[in-house]
Amino acid sequence: MSQCVELSPVLYYSGRRDLRYRHQSYTQEKKHGSELRLVLLGRTGAGRRAAGNTILGREEFGVQASPSAVTQRSVRREGEVCGRHLVQVDTPDWFYPGLSLEEIRQDVGLCVRLSAPGPHAFLLVIPVEPSKEEERWVLERMEEMFGEGCWGHTVILFTHDDSLKKQSIEEFLQAGSQDLQQLVEKCGSRYHVLNIKDRTHDTQVPELLEKIEEMVSGNRESFYSSQTYQEIQKKMEERKQRKETDMKERFDKELQESLKKIEGVIQEHEGDIRTLNDRTTELERQVKEEKDEDKKREMERELKRESDRRKEMERKLERLNEKRENEKKEMEEKHKKGRCD
Repeated sequence: MSQCVELSPVLYYSGRRDLRYRHQSYTQEKKHGSELRLVLLGRTGAGRRAAGNTILGREEFGVQASPSAVTQRSVRREGEVCGRHLVQVDTPDWFYPGLSLEEIRQDVGLCVRLSAPGPHAFLLVIPVEPSKEEERWVLERMEEMFGEGCWGHTVILFTHDDSLKKQSIEEFLQAGSQDLQQLVEKCGSRYHVLNIKDRTHDTQVPELLEKIEEMVSGNRESFYSSQTYQEIQKKMEERKQRKETDMKERFDKELQESLKKIEGVIQEHEGDIRTLNDRTTELERQVKEEKDEDKKREMERELKRESDRRKEMERKLERLNEKRENEKKEMEEKHKKGRCD
């Protein structure tokens, strides 16, 4: 039976849809449970912070988006939820396309430290709204930051503000992009719908926590450990070094090819200048020796033409030398910029 988003903030996966009848027993069962560590991920405007407040049941995270994703930092909050000691880490918008991996690595490391010894679940927050075709970038960035193994610890949290009345989550997914459907598949079809405006749905948070517990149980009670993250960072560093090596080799090749062309033109011009020097030297000698005034004036005109040609060649040679130096600087700047990106 298809359930409306408004009425059913329920996590579906593995074909099970009986969670709304079980949240009370879950609360009692986990009343004296251990710590549960969650990391909230998502784009600015996705409802990530509102989702964190909804789960904690209080206004812990500010809901105003920062004007700059770069200046934000991961923040840890704690609270008792459904009898569990809950640790939440809210993160900046690491999926902002303008950010390089190098720019976000420090804060990703901070996030891991704040959730040490490691999060039990990544909650990837995606709004229930028409796709902005960002899912492919989110998918790639998740794997770049945490490796492919992160998907076994991830639940997609579809957020809405009570604005959808009749569309079911299944209909939303069916109408969604192929990248969105692939993202859901990557997470093992684990997703939950959370109303971030109307918090009177007293089942949605217990049901979410129960599904996180089931995921953790399926992972043999394991979590995404700091050691796993460090291994991913090591691989990222190795990949970065390989990229820098490849870029340097490509840079050296491009620079040598460019300089080779310029050097060829320079050598050609230097040869022309030597020829003109020899020609003007000979003409100067002939002018001095010539006795016929008419021939002498003609030779002086030719000497001036050749001298002007030589000066023009020398100016061209000077410009070519400048071009060669500028080419080196431009290629070095290009290489330097590529390393920073």
